[in-house]
Amino acid sequence: MQLPQRVFLGALVVPMLLASVGTAFRPAAEIEPGHLVFAVRSSEIVLAGTAGTAAERQEVVDAVRGLTASYRITDMITPNAGERMPVSSGVVSGLLGVVLDQGVTEFTGVVHKGHLTASARVADPERAGALSDALRAAAPDLRVDEDFTSA
Repeated sequence: MQLPQRVFLGALVVPMLLASVGTAFRPAAEIEPGHLVFAVRSSEIVLAGTAGTAAERQEVVDAVRGLTASYRITDMITPNAGERMPVSSGVVSGLLGVVLDQGVTEFTGVVHKGHLTASARVADPERAGALSDALRAAAPDLRVDEDFTSA
């Protein structure tokens, strides 16, 4: 091998190979939490967002399916290796369980960066207060902002 080829190999190719290996084996701690949207509309529960793996996505869907057999579950969660679910499947089922237990038929929740934004149509202000308290109890690690309207 001639000197110019060695210089080329040593100066460009080797660092590029090392850099590519470093990004391929990125530590799991660098995976950012994604987002999750869940909505209850009449007899349907819609799930959308990002999950780190197909298994993580399936765990959330199964947890929600375990809550009720009377709702149709629409799953629009997409696996994305760079993001993980922002909350565990247990928290998701806990939040949706609260919504279903309160008899709320129109609810939307968005979980992103440690924050739950919830909007719902409720029967009266007392039920809004009960729903608010129950959501906070189901997810004590999330900051909860709500926008509830009375029907």
